[in-house]
Amino acid sequence: MEKVQAQKYALLLGLLPWIAYVVISPFLNKPKPLLLGMPPLMFWNTLWLILTTLSLYGAYKLELGGGLLE
Repeated sequence: MEKVQAQKYALLLGLLPWIAYVVISPFLNKPKPLLLGMPPLMFWNTLWLILTTLSLYGAYKLELGGGLLE
């Protein structure tokens, strides 16, 4: 994969958690329905805690494979 394309995909993967936390979270600030015993916002934040790690790891691997990190 060429460097510019790898950088674009890495940036997109880095922006996904920001979009999930900042843009979508306000719509989930409700007390019901409970998801796995948690309010929707708490469930969303817990889910994205894990997904953020995977997303940033993917961005790192893209940049490493694309020759952007030396």
